[in-house]
Amino acid sequence: MSTMKRYRHGLVRGFLLAGLLLLGGCAGFQERMPRLVFDEAPEGQGRESVGPCGERYAAEIGLRIDMIRQQLEQDRPRSALAHLETLGLDFAETTLMRADALRAIGRRDEADAVYETLATGCLAADAYHGMARNAVARGERHEALLLMRESRLARPADPDIRNDLGYLLLLEGRRREAREELLTALELGGDRSRAASNLVMLLMQEGRTAEAQRLAARYGVDGELVERLRRLARSEPGEGDE
Repeated sequence: MSTMKRYRHGLVRGFLLAGLLLLGGCAGFQERMPRLVFDEAPEGQGRESVGPCGERYAAEIGLRIDMIRQQLEQDRPRSALAHLETLGLDFAETTLMRADALRAIGRRDEADAVYETLATGCLAADAYHGMARNAVARGERHEALLLMRESRLARPADPDIRNDLGYLLLLEGRRREAREELLTALELGGDRSRAASNLVMLLMQEGRTAEAQRLAARYGVDGELVERLRRLARSEPGEGDE
């Protein structure tokens, strides 16, 4: 490969890695975090909130946690972190929120340390997912792939995880594996536009332009994005596939 081609290849890979962050984005927290369930307490006591790991706490605390979740969904991680520090709660759910907030503001080493405390519990899938995203941000693609596989093992039916794993496999040129992950993400539901966009990219790389355009039309992928994916696929030097 010539020096110019390697330079162009590096630029393309950079765009693709940025695409993972854009396509995986902050929506991952919004979609993957289970909502609180309000439960009727025994007579004479107030209602309780039940967290995703079965923790029970007063409904008032549950409402405050919901407020912090909304701040994360609205891309206000610093505000969310400040409120988490104020509450000082030690639940798995609020620990995950803290790690996600730290990741969002670029304090990745601190975020990883928090994620690691969750890696053997009921939110292990989210912990590995967060660490994988941090690895991507550092340019550690191999490590990111390993972590994303752990995330998939912990929660196989999560469409966001399957999408992000599929995209990492696509970056590695492992199109057959990537296709299976992305098709699974589509069938599982969630935000289908992200998995569909990644499949469009894969089909474009394989020269199946008409099929890619049909898929884009079926899932409502924006025309400008389709053109951008087409240009990226055309610039891709074409590494070997499995």
